[in-house]
Amino acid sequence: MNEWNPSDTMLQKTIKVMLGAFAFGIVALILILLQTSLGTVWNRLLDALFGINGTHMYWFITRSSGILAYLLFWLSTVWGLGVSSKMFDRLVPRAFTYDAHEYLSLLAIGFTLIHMVVLMWDSYAPFSLAQLLVPFISDYRPFWIGIGVIGTYLTVLVTITFYVRKAIGINTFRVIHYLSFIAYLGITAHSWFSGTDTALLSTQLMYAGTFLVVVFMTVFWALTRRSARPLAPAPARAESLPPLSTKTSSTQFHARSRMPPQA
Repeated sequence: MNEWNPSDTMLQKTIKVMLGAFAFGIVALILILLQTSLGTVWNRLLDALFGINGTHMYWFITRSSGILAYLLFWLSTVWGLGVSSKMFDRLVPRAFTYDAHEYLSLLAIGFTLIHMVVLMWDSYAPFSLAQLLVPFISDYRPFWIGIGVIGTYLTVLVTITFYVRKAIGINTFRVIHYLSFIAYLGITAHSWFSGTDTALLSTQLMYAGTFLVVVFMTVFWALTRRSARPLAPAPARAESLPPLSTKTSSTQFHARSRMPPQA
């Protein structure tokens, strides 16, 4: 039987990350080509076939990628709380839940990058690269856009710790993972206050429902951590001394009776 080698798992993860980066590069390249004469031909073809011009297409991709990125962020947060509280241990192996949490975070970051890149080429509401990378400088709702940028940075930081866990230690790994709560709150606030679909009742119900699930999972996680803490040892009791005898021996009584009275 072949022995399990941790380096093989690390190699597989590295290959998957490289494939994800390659796929994103392909998507970015296609978006860049759409700005050339090939893009003009593509836009005319879409308009002729489906009645969708380039502006509408970019707008639809921006909205759909943003919503998918939020749902993946939410699922990664919920999954991480489930892993930490050992909720899934009886259903699936812990190694699977840990890897799934990692890949959900990577998928969320991938759709966020698509969301950002498409915004750069959207002629309806274009963003510059600086406005997408530097918080609070965009023309459109700068505060909530900046909150989303910060939330994304925190998510990237937390995701990086999956690959440097041994180098930073388990305690630092857990402390950095607490930033996931701040990241999720920031991304939720960004989605609610800067998203164009928030006016829809279905979108409001989606945000409210997912947020309540995170609140429930957070409370459950906190309760499981509290119950898992070892109880403090009870203070040691002093050894009980034997009770003093109330009877006085006859020898002590006669000895005391012969003592002269004190002056």
